[in-house]
Amino acid sequence: MIPGILASVAAALYLSAVPAGDDLPAAPAGLAWKRIDAVRAAFLVPEGWHFKQEKNGDTIAFFITAEDIEKNGGFQTGLTVNVIHLKKDAAPERAARFIADLAEAAEIPTQWHEEKGVMTIFGCKARKEEAGYPPLRMHTLAVGNGRTNALYLMTFESPESSWEDAWKKGRFILEEFVLDDGY
Repeated sequence: MIPGILASVAAALYLSAVPAGDDLPAAPAGLAWKRIDAVRAAFLVPEGWHFKQEKNGDTIAFFITAEDIEKNGGFQTGLTVNVIHLKKDAAPERAARFIADLAEAAEIPTQWHEEKGVMTIFGCKARKEEAGYPPLRMHTLAVGNGRTNALYLMTFESPESSWEDAWKKGRFILEEFVLDDGY
Protein backbone atom coordinates (compact mmCIF):
# COMPACT_ATOMS: atom_id res chain seq x y z
CA MET A 1 0.00 0.00 0.00
CA ILE A 2 1.28 3.45 -0.84
CA PRO A 3 0.76 6.15 1.76
CA GLY A 4 -2.38 8.21 1.46
CA ILE A 5 -2.07 11.27 -0.74
CA LEU A 6 -4.09 14.30 0.30
CA ALA A 7 -5.02 16.20 -2.84
CA SER A 8 -4.50 19.92 -2.41
CA VAL A 9 -7.72 21.10 -4.03
CA ALA A 10 -10.02 18.10 -4.27
CA ALA A 11 -8.72 16.96 -0.87
CA ALA A 12 -9.53 13.36 -1.73
CA LEU A 13 -7.63 10.61 0.05
CA TYR A 14 -6.38 7.88 -2.31
CA LEU A 15 -4.75 4.66 -1.23
CA SER A 16 -3.48 1.82 -3.41
CA ALA A 17 -6.01 -0.52 -1.83
CA VAL A 18 -8.90 -0.10 0.57
CA PRO A 19 -7.47 -1.20 3.91
CA ALA A 20 -8.94 -4.25 5.61
CA GLY A 21 -10.48 -4.26 9.07
CA ASP A 22 -9.88 -1.19 11.20
CA ASP A 23 -7.04 0.15 9.03
CA LEU A 24 -9.03 3.11 7.73
CA PRO A 25 -8.14 6.47 9.27
CA ALA A 26 -10.16 7.45 12.32
CA ALA A 27 -13.47 8.97 11.30
CA PRO A 28 -14.17 12.51 12.50
CA ALA A 29 -16.77 12.89 15.26
CA GLY A 30 -20.30 12.35 13.97
CA LEU A 31 -19.20 10.32 10.94
CA ALA A 32 -18.50 6.64 10.26
CA TRP A 33 -16.73 4.87 7.42
CA LYS A 34 -18.88 2.91 4.98
CA ARG A 35 -17.04 0.36 2.84
CA ILE A 36 -18.44 -0.13 -0.63
CA ASP A 37 -16.97 -3.49 -1.55
CA ALA A 38 -18.56 -3.51 -5.01
CA VAL A 39 -16.18 -0.70 -6.07
CA ARG A 40 -13.44 -1.22 -3.46
CA ALA A 41 -13.95 2.18 -1.86
CA ALA A 42 -14.84 3.73 1.48
CA PHE A 43 -16.74 6.94 2.18
CA LEU A 44 -17.67 8.81 5.35
CA VAL A 45 -21.36 8.82 6.28
CA PRO A 46 -22.75 11.39 8.75
CA GLU A 47 -24.70 9.99 11.70
CA GLY A 48 -28.41 9.77 10.88
CA TRP A 49 -27.82 9.85 7.11
CA HIS A 50 -28.80 7.07 4.74
CA PHE A 51 -26.95 4.80 2.31
CA LYS A 52 -28.36 3.17 -0.81
CA GLN A 53 -26.58 1.16 -3.50
CA GLU A 54 -27.87 -0.06 -6.84
CA LYS A 55 -26.58 -1.47 -10.11
CA ASN A 56 -27.93 -0.50 -13.52
CA GLY A 57 -26.17 -2.20 -16.41
CA ASP A 58 -22.45 -1.43 -16.17
CA THR A 59 -22.97 1.35 -13.61
CA ILE A 60 -22.76 0.86 -9.86
CA ALA A 61 -24.40 3.79 -8.09
CA PHE A 62 -24.56 4.66 -4.45
CA PHE A 63 -26.05 7.49 -2.49
CA ILE A 64 -25.23 8.99 0.91
CA THR A 65 -28.18 11.23 1.74
CA ALA A 66 -29.77 13.25 4.51
CA GLU A 67 -33.21 12.05 3.40
CA ASP A 68 -34.29 8.41 3.17
CA ILE A 69 -34.52 7.66 -0.57
CA GLU A 70 -36.50 4.46 0.01
CA LYS A 71 -39.12 6.33 2.03
CA ASN A 72 -39.22 9.59 0.06
CA GLY A 73 -38.50 8.36 -3.45
CA GLY A 74 -35.61 10.82 -3.80
CA PHE A 75 -33.42 13.25 -1.90
CA GLN A 76 -32.50 16.92 -1.77
CA THR A 77 -29.20 16.80 0.13
CA GLY A 78 -26.51 14.22 -0.37
CA LEU A 79 -23.88 12.53 -2.47
CA THR A 80 -24.44 10.56 -5.66
CA VAL A 81 -21.59 8.37 -6.95
CA ASN A 82 -21.67 6.52 -10.27
CA VAL A 83 -18.82 4.11 -11.05
CA ILE A 84 -18.37 2.72 -14.55
CA HIS A 85 -15.60 0.67 -16.16
CA LEU A 86 -15.50 2.20 -19.62
CA LYS A 87 -15.08 -0.02 -22.64
CA LYS A 88 -14.46 2.57 -25.37
CA ASP A 89 -13.54 6.01 -24.04
CA ALA A 90 -10.55 6.73 -21.82
CA ALA A 91 -11.72 7.45 -18.26
CA PRO A 92 -9.61 10.62 -17.75
CA GLU A 93 -10.95 12.16 -20.99
CA ARG A 94 -14.52 11.21 -20.10
CA ALA A 95 -14.05 12.80 -16.65
CA ALA A 96 -12.94 16.06 -18.29
CA ARG A 97 -15.92 15.94 -20.65
CA PHE A 98 -18.34 15.38 -17.74
CA ILE A 99 -17.19 18.59 -16.02
CA ALA A 100 -17.24 20.49 -19.34
CA ASP A 101 -20.83 19.34 -19.96
CA LEU A 102 -21.82 20.43 -16.45
CA ALA A 103 -20.29 23.85 -17.14
CA GLU A 104 -22.69 24.24 -20.08
CA ALA A 105 -25.71 23.52 -17.85
CA ALA A 106 -24.75 25.40 -14.68
CA GLU A 107 -22.82 28.38 -13.33
CA ILE A 108 -19.29 27.20 -12.49
CA PRO A 109 -17.47 29.74 -10.28
CA THR A 110 -14.63 27.32 -9.44
CA GLN A 111 -13.05 24.54 -11.48
CA TRP A 112 -9.82 22.50 -11.11
CA HIS A 113 -7.80 19.58 -12.42
CA GLU A 114 -5.22 17.39 -10.68
CA GLU A 115 -3.16 14.28 -11.38
CA LYS A 116 -2.63 11.87 -8.46
CA GLY A 117 -0.81 8.74 -9.60
CA VAL A 118 -3.10 6.91 -12.04
CA MET A 119 -6.07 9.06 -11.01
CA THR A 120 -6.98 12.18 -12.97
CA ILE A 121 -9.34 14.42 -11.02
CA PHE A 122 -11.54 17.13 -12.48
CA GLY A 123 -13.70 19.11 -10.10
CA CYS A 124 -15.97 22.09 -9.85
CA LYS A 125 -18.33 23.96 -7.64
CA ALA A 126 -21.57 24.76 -9.39
CA ARG A 127 -24.91 26.50 -9.07
CA LYS A 128 -27.82 25.27 -11.16
CA GLU A 129 -31.33 26.58 -11.70
CA GLU A 130 -34.17 24.61 -13.27
CA ALA A 131 -37.71 25.86 -13.76
CA GLY A 132 -39.97 24.77 -10.92
CA TYR A 133 -37.12 23.88 -8.55
CA PRO A 134 -35.17 25.93 -6.03
CA PRO A 135 -31.58 26.81 -7.02
CA LEU A 136 -29.17 23.95 -6.38
CA ARG A 137 -25.54 24.09 -5.24
CA MET A 138 -23.18 21.26 -6.17
CA HIS A 139 -19.62 20.16 -5.55
CA THR A 140 -18.67 17.67 -8.25
CA LEU A 141 -15.65 15.45 -8.82
CA ALA A 142 -15.06 13.37 -11.94
CA VAL A 143 -12.19 10.94 -11.45
CA GLY A 144 -10.70 8.83 -14.23
CA ASN A 145 -8.44 5.89 -13.42
CA GLY A 146 -5.92 5.73 -16.27
CA ARG A 147 -4.83 2.19 -15.38
CA THR A 148 -8.18 0.40 -15.04
CA ASN A 149 -10.37 2.82 -17.06
CA ALA A 150 -12.81 3.21 -14.16
CA LEU A 151 -14.76 6.47 -14.10
CA TYR A 152 -16.09 7.87 -10.80
CA LEU A 153 -18.70 10.63 -11.04
CA MET A 154 -19.38 12.18 -7.62
CA THR A 155 -21.77 15.03 -6.87
CA PHE A 156 -22.70 16.40 -3.48
CA GLU A 157 -25.77 18.60 -3.83
CA SER A 158 -28.21 20.58 -1.74
CA PRO A 159 -30.75 23.35 -2.28
CA GLU A 160 -28.96 26.69 -2.18
CA SER A 161 -31.06 27.78 0.82
CA SER A 162 -29.57 24.99 2.98
CA TRP A 163 -26.13 24.70 1.35
CA GLU A 164 -24.05 26.17 4.18
CA ASP A 165 -25.39 23.69 6.75
CA ALA A 166 -25.35 20.77 4.30
CA TRP A 167 -21.75 21.44 3.24
CA LYS A 168 -20.58 21.26 6.87
CA LYS A 169 -21.19 17.50 6.56
CA GLY A 170 -20.81 17.13 2.81
CA ARG A 171 -17.28 18.45 2.74
CA PHE A 172 -16.14 15.50 4.87
CA ILE A 173 -17.73 13.08 2.41
CA LEU A 174 -15.90 14.60 -0.58
CA GLU A 175 -12.67 15.59 1.17
CA GLU A 176 -11.83 12.23 2.72
CA PHE A 177 -12.68 9.10 0.82
CA VAL A 178 -10.71 6.05 -0.23
CA LEU A 179 -10.55 4.58 -3.73
CA ASP A 180 -8.61 1.49 -4.70
CA ASP A 181 -6.50 2.60 -7.66
CA GLY A 182 -6.45 -1.01 -8.87
CA TYR A 183 -10.25 -1.18 -9.34
